[in-house]
Amino acid sequence: MEAYPAPAEAGAPARLGRYELLGQLATGGMAEIHLARLAGEAGFEKIVVVKRLLPELVASKAYVAMLLDEGKLAGRLDHPNVCEVFELARDGAEYFLVMPYLDGVPATDFIARPRDPDRLAQLRVACGIITQACAGLHHAHELRGADGAALGLVHRDVSPSNLFVTTRGVVKVLDFGIAKVRGAAETEAGTIKGKTQYMAPEQLLGEVLDRRCDVFALGIVLYELATHQRLFKRSSDYLSARAILEEPIPRADSVDPAVPAPLADVIARALERDRDKRFADARELGRAIEAAIERVATQDEIAAALAEWHGEELSALRTRQAKVLGSHVKTVPLHGPRRSRLALVPLVALGALAAIGLGWWTWANTGEKPYPASPPKAPAPAVVVRATVDAAVADATALDAPTPIDAAMVTAPVRRPTGTFSIESSPYATIYLDGRRLDDTPIIDRSVPAGHHRLRAVLKDGRHKDMALDIPAGKQASPIHLSW
Repeated sequence: MEAYPAPAEAGAPARLGRYELLGQLATGGMAEIHLARLAGEAGFEKIVVVKRLLPELVASKAYVAMLLDEGKLAGRLDHPNVCEVFELARDGAEYFLVMPYLDGVPATDFIARPRDPDRLAQLRVACGIITQACAGLHHAHELRGADGAALGLVHRDVSPSNLFVTTRGVVKVLDFGIAKVRGAAETEAGTIKGKTQYMAPEQLLGEVLDRRCDVFALGIVLYELATHQRLFKRSSDYLSARAILEEPIPRADSVDPAVPAPLADVIARALERDRDKRFADARELGRAIEAAIERVATQDEIAAALAEWHGEELSALRTRQAKVLGSHVKTVPLHGPRRSRLALVPLVALGALAAIGLGWWTWANTGEKPYPASPPKAPAPAVVVRATVDAAVADATALDAPTPIDAAMVTAPVRRPTGTFSIESSPYATIYLDGRRLDDTPIIDRSVPAGHHRLRAVLKDGRHKDMALDIPAGKQASPIHLSW
C-alpha cells in the first residue's frame, strides 16, 4: 500500500464501529488504512490504525475470508518482534482489523543507506535486525492449533518493507495477510503470492512450502543489509525469478570485502536453492548469525543508529504530516452532546500522533517514503503476480505488489483498461506515479491504468523532475529517457 495521505474532510469524522476514522493513510490492492481514535470513559483515548476492505470488495466472500484469516492468525501471535492485531471487529456487514501505530522506518531504509567507513557498526546493526526478525518468525512458525498440532505457518512475504525497525530499536515482522497454515484453503493452481525478488525457488515453482521458504527470504534481506545492494532486483518480475532460479548467487564477501567470511558463509547457506541444505528454521539462522560476527547490535544500539542515520528525515516527515492531518482532524463526542469536544492543545497533540502512525503505515506497507505532493485523486488498481509450475513465472510481469492477491479474486468492477510505458534514467531515479512510488529505473514495459497521469522522477540527492504521462489503452506510450 502506498499513497500520499488523503486527510479526512472537514467536519465530523466517519465512524467504523466504536472507532472514529480521522484520516485515510494509504490504499492498496484490497484494503485501505485509516488513522483512528478510540474514545472511552473519563477522557481515555487511544490512537490506532484500522485496516478495512475497499468498498467495492466488501461484498466479496473471497476477500472477506482473506481479511478474517489474517485477523484470526495475527491475533494468536504474541511476540515482541511481531506486530500485533488488537481486534478483529465488525460494523454491520463490514469486518476490519485494528492495529497499533509504530514510529520508525522499514529495513528498506537501512539497505538504501550508503556504506559507512565504520562498516563493522553497520554490519552489527544489520545482524541485529535480522536476529530479531528470526525470533519473531520462529515464534510464528511454531504456532500450534487448539489440538496442539503445529499449524505449519509460512509467512510467504518476508521482505525489507515487512521488517519494521522502531525508534526503540525493536524489529517488528509485519503483514501476515498472505501467510499459509495447515488446513487453509489452497491457492489456485498456477498462482503464487509474495514479492518476486524475495521468493524462494520452491515458492516460484509453486511447490508445497515450509518455514525454510522464509529462511531463504531472510537470507536475501541479510545479504542486502550487509552489502547495501539488491540481490535479485531486475527490470521485471520475470527476470528476478529467472535470477533466483538460474543465475549464480554471489557471495556477500565478494561484493563487499568488509563482510566477514563467516557471515558470508551463513548468508550463502540461507540462500541454498536446495532447501534441505539451508538452515532448518529461523532460530537456527539467528544463532548462526550471532556466532559469525563479533557482536550483533543490541536494541539500544539499533535505536541509536536509527536516530543518527534517519533522525532528520523522521522529524521532517512527522512535521509535514502533522500539518497535513492536524489541520483536518476534528473529533466528535463518543456519546453525542454529553461529551465535550477536545481542547486545542490535545488536538495539536493528536495531530502529532497521527503523523507518527502515518509514517509507519506508509513505510510499513511500501518500504519507501512518499514524496511531498498533493493527495492522489484515486488509488492504484490491484496488481496481480502469477506464475505456473511449468513456465516458472513466465507470466510474472506485474508490479512488486504491496498486497499481492490471487488472479481468481479480481472481479470485473476492479479492472480498468491498461497500457504500458518504459522509462530510463542516468543516474537511476525513483519513479512516482500519481503520488505513489512505482519503482526504481529502469522500468520496462510496465502496465498501468490507461489515461492521464502525473509522473515524478526523484534522485537520491533529492533532485526531481515532474512530467505528464498519457497511457493509451492497450498500447505502449513513447519511451522516456532522462538525463540530469
